[in-house]
Amino acid sequence: MKWQAVIVDDERLARMELRRLLQSHPNISVAGEASTIDGALERLRLTGANLVFLDIQLKGESGFDLLSHLAPEVAVVFVTAFDEYAVQAFEVHALDYLLKPVAPERLADAMDNLNRRGSVEVRAPGPPVEAAEDEDQRPERLSLAARLFLRIEERMGFLAVAQIRAVLADGDHAIIITLDGRRLKVRKPLREWILRLPEEHFLQIHRGALVNLDEVQRLDEWSHGSFHVHLRGEPTPLIMSRRFAARVRAQLG
Repeated sequence: MKWQAVIVDDERLARMELRRLLQSHPNISVAGEASTIDGALERLRLTGANLVFLDIQLKGESGFDLLSHLAPEVAVVFVTAFDEYAVQAFEVHALDYLLKPVAPERLADAMDNLNRRGSVEVRAPGPPVEAAEDEDQRPERLSLAARLFLRIEERMGFLAVAQIRAVLADGDHAIIITLDGRRLKVRKPLREWILRLPEEHFLQIHRGALVNLDEVQRLDEWSHGSFHVHLRGEPTPLIMSRRFAARVRAQLG
C-alpha cells in the first residue's frame, strides 16, 4: 500500500529532518507539511493523505486536538521530544510513538508496522485519558480488543489487552505476563491495572496478582481456604488467598 503522509511540526528543521529520513522508505510519499492544527487539516483535505506524523507540543496548541478531526482511515505516528505524553496516551490507537531525535531504526520499526497493516482500516486515536484522581473520576475500563501504548522496559511499545495472561505487583511497577510467556516490567502499578482492565475477563486473586480468566486451567485447593491457580503456559501456579477466594465466590457465584 502506498502511504501519503503529512508532517505536522512547528519546527521547520524537524520537518526537514523527518522528510529526509522518510526518503529511505519508498512506500511513503510526503504529501505536505504543516505547523498548526488548521494547517494540518487543510493539507489533509487537499491531499487526501492517509498518514500523519504528528508532533504533540505545537505553538499554543496540542497535537492531540487534531485527532478528533481525522477520518477513520488516517493512521497516526506521534513524533515528539517528550516521553511523558505516552503515559497519558494509555488508550490512544496510534501506530507508533517516536522520540526526537528520531533514530532511523525506530522509524524503520514504525514503517514495518505500517506495512504489516497494509490496507486494513486504521482507527483514528481519541484524546488522551487523564489518570483518575478519586473513585468518582475513575477512567473507563478498557475492552479486551483494546491496545495499550506504554513504556515497556526502556522503550515505548504497544500491547494488546487480549495478550495479557496475568499482571503481578512489583512495587510502583508491574510485571505483565503475556500469552507467549514474556515478562514485561511496566511503569504502572497493579492498582491501575485493576481499575483499567475489563473486569469480566480479569480477576484479582491476591493483593499482588491479577489474572486473565480465559488463561486459568484449573484451581487446586491448597491450605486454609486458599487455592493454587494454574495458568496456561506457566509452570508455577499463583496463589489465590483465602480473602480473595471469598470475593471470587461472591462475584462468580
